[in-house]
Amino acid sequence: MVVVQAAEFARFGVGSGWAFAIGHRVRWSECDPFGHANHRAYFEWFEEARNRYLETAELPALSAATPGPVMAETGIRYLRPLAYGDEILVTARTVRLGHTSFEMEYAVWRQGLCAEGRAVLILVVNATGEKTPLPEPLRRAMLARDPDAREAGRNERAPR
Repeated sequence: MVVVQAAEFARFGVGSGWAFAIGHRVRWSECDPFGHANHRAYFEWFEEARNRYLETAELPALSAATPGPVMAETGIRYLRPLAYGDEILVTARTVRLGHTSFEMEYAVWRQGLCAEGRAVLILVVNATGEKTPLPEPLRRAMLARDPDAREAGRNERAPR
């Protein structure tokens, strides 16, 4: 998967408000017996987009001692099927920044919107399981890329 420039967005029908995308071609192994991209493939596409997004926002490389994002909740809404060989764009953006958590939205595009998803992630030190505040450089990078992201107060509510 390759990070795609915004100039490519129109070709895939990407709506407004998106600044980050990766390109992908649906693989045979991602399809079910009916020829549709399987639901699990979307989660993998979103994960790859999230990881690439966070890398470009300069989240430190993951390790047992370095804080990293842990999934608290996720969901997908499927709008149009995709099939083997389809060229797609997968977009990612931050919509909420809390003290130790953040919420992201994702979308899959091919001649318009095909699926949309969301995830709430908590920054955790993997070695201890301890929640940790989002580092200011990461926060600034996310807000610079997604200026419409809401900043939650310091007394954020834990994700359900």
